[in-house]
Amino acid sequence: MLDLEAIELIKQLKARYFRFLDTANYEGLETCFTADAAAYFKGGNYEFTLNGWTELETFYRRSITEKKFGVHNGHHPEITVTSDSATGIWYLTDTFINLKDNTTLRGTALYTDDYTCVDGEWKIQRTAYDRLFEETEPRGEHLQVTVNPISK
Repeated sequence: MLDLEAIELIKQLKARYFRFLDTANYEGLETCFTADAAAYFKGGNYEFTLNGWTELETFYRRSITEKKFGVHNGHHPEITVTSDSATGIWYLTDTFINLKDNTTLRGTALYTDDYTCVDGEWKIQRTAYDRLFEETEPRGEHLQVTVNPISK
């Protein structure tokens, strides 16, 4: 039988992850992970692994700034719960604006996550994505950012 409560709580966890990521809320983002969490990210011209919250936080703080920000949409979750652990596959669609390089990246990826329930609260133990599609283009002079999620 499906554990619908756990599935819903994991969906809410991933929603918070994306919201905290896109608003550079690093304290909130930390609450989404176990202390020993790991991450693996593979894109068109990068591939790396991070181990533990300290490495994750350093990566997120360098990646999401007032000059580098975006929107990450996770959808179509496939979540399997086994007692106090779970796995999830999410489809990612994102747009990332880099004002330092004056580029915009658009892409899709498949996230694969491992979750664990710690003291009744679901946390991300491991997260990873592998890009399915990625394109980067220069931003034209006519493009203006009129609202920035990080500078609010």
